[in-house]
Amino acid sequence: MARRVGRPSSDDAVDTRAAILEQARTSFTAKGFTATTNREIAAAAGITTAAIYHYFPSKIEMYVAVFQEVQEQVYSALERAVDAHSSFLARFDAMLDAMFELGERDPSLSSFVVGVAAEKAHHPELQLAMRNMGGRGFKLMGRVCAEARERGELPDDVDLQAMSDVLNSLIAGLARWATTVTDRRRHARLVEAMKVMAREGLARAVHVNG
Repeated sequence: MARRVGRPSSDDAVDTRAAILEQARTSFTAKGFTATTNREIAAAAGITTAAIYHYFPSKIEMYVAVFQEVQEQVYSALERAVDAHSSFLARFDAMLDAMFELGERDPSLSSFVVGVAAEKAHHPELQLAMRNMGGRGFKLMGRVCAEARERGELPDDVDLQAMSDVLNSLIAGLARWATTVTDRRRHARLVEAMKVMAREGLARAVHVNG
């Protein structure tokens, strides 16, 4: 790809920004925030190092943009999975399937997410820049539980916050596990086992109709 100099045209801007984010995510995941350089990202995206500053004035802003893009991909997929079903357990199954499919399509999504906490711990500037981000998952799981309560699936004595935290922990745990074990069949079996666990464990707190 030919290197472009100066401010990009509007026709190229969206594609170039997407290419930068893809390369940045790959590098941040493989090397970490400190070792990643604008020079290597620009070279991989096919632009000059100077041109990258038209999109992201700093590496911190680039990292934040990658985080936001990953969050959009992950939680849009989970929201679609939730909205395609109505029962609590069917939604749980669908979210597990969505996470499995995301991992199959792009394993670096989970790898990047898993590394965020450590990067924030080592870089206070990232912690500050991302202080108001990351609540989308809690809102989604809270909605799933609240709507289950409204439908009469979750009895009044079930703590909705605790149940929401259970869902978040299971989804996050699946993402973390997928970054360490790359065996597709084993991953698929884990997802099915988690569904069984939900039926046999979570179902004790759920009024399953029919």
